[in-house]
Amino acid sequence: QNNPQVSRTLATCPFNARHRVPRGHLRSHVTSCPDKLPLELPPDPEDTARTAWEPPQAWQPPPCREDWDAELGERELEEPPPFILRVTKGDLPVPC
Repeated sequence: QNNPQVSRTLATCPFNARHRVPRGHLRSHVTSCPDKLPLELPPDPEDTARTAWEPPQAWQPPPCREDWDAELGERELEEPPPFILRVTKGDLPVPC
């Protein structure tokens, strides 16, 4: 933006728009760009036809290791005093 004449001679990297390189060096930059992610090509249809197709399995959660009812029985259930923000015991109103 500061120098539009130089900016016209630069190309933008397809993997990271902050990478601006001279147009002549773009091809070499693209091959060695650190932000380049490996492309995952779709599987070849001929290969998938040869193997038996299996439907995707539904996700099953792992078994639960917690027993909340047992934890409640182990603890003594005492009701904690109410929390009142910025109020001390002396500031509470006394019932008549």
